[in-house]
Amino acid sequence: MSTPRRSIPIIRLYETLIVAIQIEVTDHLVLELKENVAAAIREQDVNGLIIEVSGVDVFDSYIARSIRDIAQISSLMGVDTVLAGLDAGMAITLVEMGMGLDNVRTALNLESALEIFGRDTARRRVDDEWVFAMLANDGAARGYGDQDV
Repeated sequence: MSTPRRSIPIIRLYETLIVAIQIEVTDHLVLELKENVAAAIREQDVNGLIIEVSGVDVFDSYIARSIRDIAQISSLMGVDTVLAGLDAGMAITLVEMGMGLDNVRTALNLESALEIFGRDTARRRVDDEWVFAMLANDGAARGYGDQDV
């Protein structure tokens, strides 16, 4: 009897993709995850990616590099990444191996990661409103008023 093939689900919540790794990670699964995350970003309109690793038993250098690669892939595609759920042992191991996760924000847990993206979304909304107000004021100052420009 063969072992059923498992994959890591990618869940969309609002404008964020969530990858909660809750199974033993193999080299094959990590490669599949890279491809699946890139495809999900391409197909869906998202601003953020959360990789939640509290279910990972062994966080070795290969997995750490792969998560860093996924974060870089998502960044190149215009999506920010937050790594959530690292426990103290994982963090210590990464530091001892000299494996920094440069340009990857971290959060203690999934809830904190969602809060980071919530603040980012609110900040973008305020920035968008400010730009719109400035453009509207510029148009009014030029005498355009409510006319189409």
